[in-house]
Amino acid sequence: MPSKPEIRLTSRLSPEFSSNITVDNITYHVQTEDMGIKTCKIITNIYLKGEVVFKAKSDYAHLTKLKDFDVRLASLMEKQHKSAADQFIAEKKVKQKLKSEYFEEIQQLLRRGNGKSALNTLRHALDTYPGDPFFLSYYGCLISIVENNPKEGIKICEDSIRTLDGAMPFGSEFFYPIFYLNLGRAYLKGNRKKDAIQVFQEGLKNDPANRDISWEIKKLGQRKNPLLSFLSRSNPINKYIGMLLYKSAQK
Repeated sequence: MPSKPEIRLTSRLSPEFSSNITVDNITYHVQTEDMGIKTCKIITNIYLKGEVVFKAKSDYAHLTKLKDFDVRLASLMEKQHKSAADQFIAEKKVKQKLKSEYFEEIQQLLRRGNGKSALNTLRHALDTYPGDPFFLSYYGCLISIVENNPKEGIKICEDSIRTLDGAMPFGSEFFYPIFYLNLGRAYLKGNRKKDAIQVFQEGLKNDPANRDISWEIKKLGQRKNPLLSFLSRSNPINKYIGMLLYKSAQK
């Protein structure tokens, strides 16, 4: 919710409005300033850690000849300050609903083999959802493969797993296969086959029937035969026995 605007008068003709707003637990600073009678412009900037993430402006030349100019100017600035904050909050809420759409678009682009477009879409997604562990995981993988930068990509993939653990301390293991798949692919691009095999195997511990990870291991020649060869690898019986064996080995 927007905090109550604070008015600071730097001179009789230059009021400033300053307040903070919080959206999805992220705090933004809102600043509205009069740029001076020469330009007759009012500028509202919304900052996140010193960086402008939203801007609004208006012209007040039509007010300059009025007797109550100072009062009218302050009123206009206050209205713009509130309007900009409300618009920013509304846009952030709308964008929040589009998160699944980002994922769908990225997945479609990857299925078509269009890694560059998928990477560009991920950059837009991260602008909207900075620090999202899922977007970061895919981003690190594509940075490694598409831009041939495995060193940076591996670091991003590893950081995304730590971010996931911090965001979901309970139940995060459900998502590990996706993260290990992306990290393993980044390792492969960086010629770290041993590390790739290790994280792929970690992914299979959480999802023994994961086709993408199994395919990566198969390409590396590390695929194990199904426990019951007369049943398919994805058969629930093979999956269940595999989970039981894994849990037994951990005791």
